[in-house]
Amino acid sequence: MQIGHRIKIAREAIGYTLEKASAESGIGQSSLSEFENEKREPKFSHLSRLAEVYRKKIDFFLAEGLPAPETMLWRDKPSVKGEKERTQAEFRQLCEQYHTLEVLAYEVREAKLPRSDCDREQFDYRAANLLAERFQRGFLLGDIPSASLKQLLEEKFCVKIFHLAFHGSAVSTMSESFGPAILLNRDSRLWRRNFDLAHELFHLLTWNVFRVSGPGGDEPSEYEEKLANAFASRLLLPTDIVKDRIETAIGDRHQVSFDVLEEIAREFGVSLEALLWRMLYLYNKPVEEVERYVEQAKRVKTYRPSRRSDEPDKLPERYCSLAIKTLREGKLSLMQFAKYLDMSYHQARQYMAEDEDFTDEKFSLSFA
Repeated sequence: MQIGHRIKIAREAIGYTLEKASAESGIGQSSLSEFENEKREPKFSHLSRLAEVYRKKIDFFLAEGLPAPETMLWRDKPSVKGEKERTQAEFRQLCEQYHTLEVLAYEVREAKLPRSDCDREQFDYRAANLLAERFQRGFLLGDIPSASLKQLLEEKFCVKIFHLAFHGSAVSTMSESFGPAILLNRDSRLWRRNFDLAHELFHLLTWNVFRVSGPGGDEPSEYEEKLANAFASRLLLPTDIVKDRIETAIGDRHQVSFDVLEEIAREFGVSLEALLWRMLYLYNKPVEEVERYVEQAKRVKTYRPSRRSDEPDKLPERYCSLAIKTLREGKLSLMQFAKYLDMSYHQARQYMAEDEDFTDEKFSLSFA
């Protein structure tokens, strides 16, 4: 494939018009058009600038053949024109940078997420609940799944998880090059991010079911989204433990206040509404009754004070550690380090100055 065609693919992938691309890159609109139509050969400086603006590696423009097809699944896709493409481009770039750091540090890890063995035609709510139960019993320790889910996905299953401020709730993808990845909205409340993470986990676990077996496409169906919600609810609110908390609160009164349920929901890191819908299945309550409770709950003013620990970092801890390691080993330039950690060159130099006492000397403890 010619360079011009790849330049056009990169521009369209980020949702830019020629006018917007020209404004962002400082390259004339007519020049960009000539590049894309193979009427003029771009200089390396042009490719370097376009790679920065389009959030691509220069290698992308020079590669042979068609780019590999890519699927990104959205939860609450933005309606603002171009926002989806820009968010996807930044997310993809972060994932590719993470993979580059793994390669440079010789720490590439193979993702081994368990897969559902259920056929697409047979995948129903029961299958979603069984998948959640199997995952929870097999991998999640402790009574509160939300407390360990993110760490488990990052450390055991090598899922790349980032937080950005964007229009929408979450995005997930399964890439042949960098593996499974999830993007969460850093501006969402903690309980929302917990549910979004569990929701996107369902898509990763069933990627072989809905994305490969049949015309799954980029857009999950309404039914698939409901299955993902059922999975997330079952995963974050384990049956026995949640029933025990609720029945302890009920005692001999045969009723429980919204305030108490709110505290239980907070303990499990979910919303009150999510807990109420979970009770639909725990106690076989009529849908109409739960819907009435949900509407009543919306009128009850509850306040969850934000804690500093609730605020997520944009970049994963391991991503930052690999960047520091490769910088110290001379495999990553200071300019690249600044770009990867989203800091200015001055801040990167300041970091190096503070890190000047770093030593390669190895230390060990003696137990003799």
